[in-house]
Amino acid sequence: MSLKERAIKEFQSRMDSGEEIRGSIFTYYESESGLSGLVGVPNGNPMPIKGVLAYTDKSLLFYREVFTKLPIVLHIPFYKIKEIKTGKQIFAIFKSSPTFVVIHDDREVFSTRGNKEEFIKLESFFESVNEMFLAK
Repeated sequence: MSLKERAIKEFQSRMDSGEEIRGSIFTYYESESGLSGLVGVPNGNPMPIKGVLAYTDKSLLFYREVFTKLPIVLHIPFYKIKEIKTGKQIFAIFKSSPTFVVIHDDREVFSTRGNKEEFIKLESFFESVNEMFLAK
């Protein structure tokens, strides 16, 4: 089973009945705690984790497996989102890339790590998300 198929299966387990995936994209989730934070050692450097980002008419979802079997799953209902805005992520000395920041009870950052063609797709994805988000 592919990563996208596993992601969709996980998303479906978290969605309400009647809710369906409207769009998805492969992108980076900039984990604020870094991978070492997952095993209890704090790390101040963001760790890019490439996975599947999807949206429904009610929520935003992200899925990726780390170390083959350790899933990272985000499920953010639209009613919890306060704002979706663009930002900048520094990923190398003197290099930054545009990002999308989803602000809710926490702050989630999604990027393409400087790939301009992929950012155009991510921007289009978030335009569609904003249409759903603003409709709520």
